[in-house]
Amino acid sequence: MTSSSSAGIPAPAGRIEQHPDGYTLTFERRLDFPVDHVWDVLTNRDKVAQWLGIITPAWQIGKEYRLDMGESAVTGTVLQMSPGASLQLTWEDPLGDESVLDWQVHQSADGAVLQFRTHENTADFLTEGAAGWQGILEAFDAVVAGIEPVRTDDPDQWLGLRDAYAEDFDVSPTMGRLDNLRTPAEVVFERWYSAPAGDVGPALERAAARFGIGQGARIDIGEDAGHVRVIIRDPVTGGPDAAAERLAAWHMALDAAGAGLAGHEANPSSRRLVALKDFYRGPADGA
Repeated sequence: MTSSSSAGIPAPAGRIEQHPDGYTLTFERRLDFPVDHVWDVLTNRDKVAQWLGIITPAWQIGKEYRLDMGESAVTGTVLQMSPGASLQLTWEDPLGDESVLDWQVHQSADGAVLQFRTHENTADFLTEGAAGWQGILEAFDAVVAGIEPVRTDDPDQWLGLRDAYAEDFDVSPTMGRLDNLRTPAEVVFERWYSAPAGDVGPALERAAARFGIGQGARIDIGEDAGHVRVIIRDPVTGGPDAAAERLAAWHMALDAAGAGLAGHEANPSSRRLVALKDFYRGPADGA
């Protein structure tokens, strides 16, 4: 069972670890059920549809697959499949980013232990992914127990869990959001940078100008817990398409500023910008 804070936000159940070549997100679930049953829920196409999405075709070693998760779809290849023990596959998301997911099932004195691990090259969407996978694994637990998964559509709960992962594991949030409670609506981002505060403002100005944004935005820059924290609030009008374009542009600008502050040359990709527009169009439509 996942513990919650006094505000009703679930506490992080996973761990984020930083390595020289990237980050690892890890979860471990202890389940009072036999290994064979847990493996069936993990790999049986009909069971997977209850907690993750619809796989086409069923997972088979060496074969490509497509996973339809409702609002989005991912593709990949099954790298390893040892019945009752391990499943490893590549995972290419709608932004074109690829990671490797590793599932291990072990027998324990009380039943089974499920270990889930994913390796990411960067921290892009890492805290958001951690919050998302926690919800998915809670749905997995329910299916194992023969219970209908309870899914929450409360964006504040997901956002609170994302922020809890960021604070607990010292990893900057990535994803922007649309605040529709204001008139006009505002694009909102928070990013953390490990750089002198005096360098962050100019880097952001250069990056924003490169994408033709920032003229009416409020940019708050402060130092906290060894980071420079940046909060962007940028009013936007014109409907979901305009909001998605602004969210994508700020996402790219903040990435470019981070690259510059780290001493790297930023080379924004037009393909990445289009993918981000498509990604943010869903939240903008539903806001």
